[in-house]
Amino acid sequence: MKQMKMAMAAGAVMLVLSSCGQAENPGEAQTSVMSGTADIGGSVGGSQQEQDDDIAGSPDQNLTESAKGEELEKLTGEYTYVSDDGTGRLIIEKTSYGYDISDYQSESSYRFLADSSNIEAIENDRIYLKYPEQVSSDGEAVFGYYILEYDTDGIDVYYGESTFEEVDFLYHSTQKTEAGSDAYGYEGSHKTSNVPNMHDESVDSGKTADELWDLFINGSISAVDPTDLTSAFYITDLKMDTEEWDSYSIGEKVDLDNDGENELIICGPNGGIYLDARNDMVYEFAVAEGTALTLSYVYYNGAVWIMYGSRSSAGFEFYHMEKYEGADNLVAEINFGEELVDPDNEEPGLKYTWNGTEISHEEYTELCSKIFATEVYTNS
Repeated sequence: MKQMKMAMAAGAVMLVLSSCGQAENPGEAQTSVMSGTADIGGSVGGSQQEQDDDIAGSPDQNLTESAKGEELEKLTGEYTYVSDDGTGRLIIEKTSYGYDISDYQSESSYRFLADSSNIEAIENDRIYLKYPEQVSSDGEAVFGYYILEYDTDGIDVYYGESTFEEVDFLYHSTQKTEAGSDAYGYEGSHKTSNVPNMHDESVDSGKTADELWDLFINGSISAVDPTDLTSAFYITDLKMDTEEWDSYSIGEKVDLDNDGENELIICGPNGGIYLDARNDMVYEFAVAEGTALTLSYVYYNGAVWIMYGSRSSAGFEFYHMEKYEGADNLVAEINFGEELVDPDNEEPGLKYTWNGTEISHEEYTELCSKIFATEVYTNS
């Protein structure tokens, strides 16, 4: 959707995935936050030492998707809680990709938009969620550690910045009833008018990607930036099918994230916009951002890669490639380019780099020939 912005300057690239709308310190986001390290064993049973040992132990990394699904299936639904911003919503839902777990602090902000791949363990009626709140281009990540402890009364959510052992209580949530009310007495549907596509024409659960594309193309629903749920646009916001340079047009449907389902290309200036459909919504997947960040895609080493390019007449060009396995699952990146050895003097010539390592002109040329031979431009 993720979902990434890239800044290119002097041959350096940094990608930052940020939970936009997330409180700077989730532990301070609720009025009901408890001080100190929380005792989360109240509803689980066993001695406090046993509970502490459970938390301190290494999560089961071999937990299968099937095992996760069996437990999450029992918890599927919408839970509400008191938030500083009004009524918060914790949602556990089954999708075509597995299960999503989302925490919306309000209609326009959220703590996390996670899925079952973020689950480290499910044991003793607790879900251990390790959520990447920031990820840089070198693979370094800043994680938040959440524990969702559940029983018949609802779900208690805890948060820590370093480990599962040191978490603080955030809130208690209760499942919304069929009548649309919850244990706190909030009535109504709690419809989130600013959450992507929820404010558009009603989108029934289970729509196919092609059905969502049709709804987007005819202007019934919007596309949203997954890193900023308040940022959405309709196709009517774009200048479509004119002869001008900044015009957009409907392009092909291509599997750009290697998950077996097609994304929709909106051809346009500097490569346009790539859109992904999942969870009954349409999301921005990749976006061109001017001549300094042109967008295309290539076939490389048996997969599709998204490519951003920055070309300059001043002896500098740089390229960044991303390989996905699902639009919210970045699995590999490649950076390569050429620049002047001395930015103030052209005489020493150029140097060439591949993932930060300087290589020869011959090596660089060979690599570029393989990549650019398969590049697909998506300009207007």
